[in-house]
Amino acid sequence: MSSWACSSERPYPARPLVPGPLALLLALGCAAPAPLPETAGGTPAPLPTVPVAPVATAPPEPSAAAPPPTLPARATLPEPPESEPPPELPPGAGSPPLGFRCQLRTPAVSEDPCRTDADCGPSAPCHAPACVARDKSRPPTPDTRCTMSYECHTADANRCGCYQGRCALVPPGS
Repeated sequence: MSSWACSSERPYPARPLVPGPLALLLALGCAAPAPLPETAGGTPAPLPTVPVAPVATAPPEPSAAAPPPTLPARATLPEPPESEPPPELPPGAGSPPLGFRCQLRTPAVSEDPCRTDADCGPSAPCHAPACVARDKSRPPTPDTRCTMSYECHTADANRCGCYQGRCALVPPGS
């Protein structure tokens, strides 16, 4: 049984199944193949061969008398011209000083009164920017998921406690 695409039997109406140039390509594919050239004895003629150059499989051995290759000398860059020293920056500007610590410089005091550290808690479950009275506090729960960021001005780096009678974020060591 022949393929339906090349069959002369048409089970469907005689309309093109494939439009345009694609139909032409399919029709050419269904044509009978060109016959192979034959010799006088009726056998196919051998296909022409193309000469191929031999391929080297290993690099040539270096001679013992040849010196090893040398690398070019390193280029030196010219020194930059001398310029004025940078202007003095005000305190707190630019990059942090060598003694920089990730913490508040002074306590961040809220309006909520307290007597002990237990009277205070974080204002948010994650990265709390303030310390508030325990009844306003939103501490983390077992279901709380926080980002891995570490912020210097939050409860991440400062303790929440009672400072001079008010709840505050207090830098370590204060």
